[in-house]
Amino acid sequence: MDNTSIKQNIRNVRKSRKFTQEEMADRMGMSLTAYRDLEKGDTSIVNSNLQKVADLLETTSEELVLGYRPLQMEGPGVEDVREEYSEKLEALAKRIHDLEKLVNSLEETISTKNEIISMLKKSLDRDK
Repeated sequence: MDNTSIKQNIRNVRKSRKFTQEEMADRMGMSLTAYRDLEKGDTSIVNSNLQKVADLLETTSEELVLGYRPLQMEGPGVEDVREEYSEKLEALAKRIHDLEKLVNSLEETISTKNEIISMLKKSLDRDK
């Protein structure tokens, strides 16, 4: 992350929201000096502070880092995707269950045929 652009972005957004440095420091639970150091770039911005600043300024951390708000992608939301894949997973789980039953049935058939073959071999050995 480029601290120079972040500090400028924070300052720009703060001023556009008409917050003073004192108000930001108070809302963040830090001293005015600590907040000024953060905004001047004298301290490194940790993700938690960046998100806290973004929340207080009612913006996103992306806007503070990039200097603009990225376009929101259109398309299905997280819940839509989760629902779609949930249904697919349920269908796959049912298919797996059905295949396991088929495998068990085929194993029983093989076992039965092996028993028949074994009995036929014994019968042939006795007849010899």
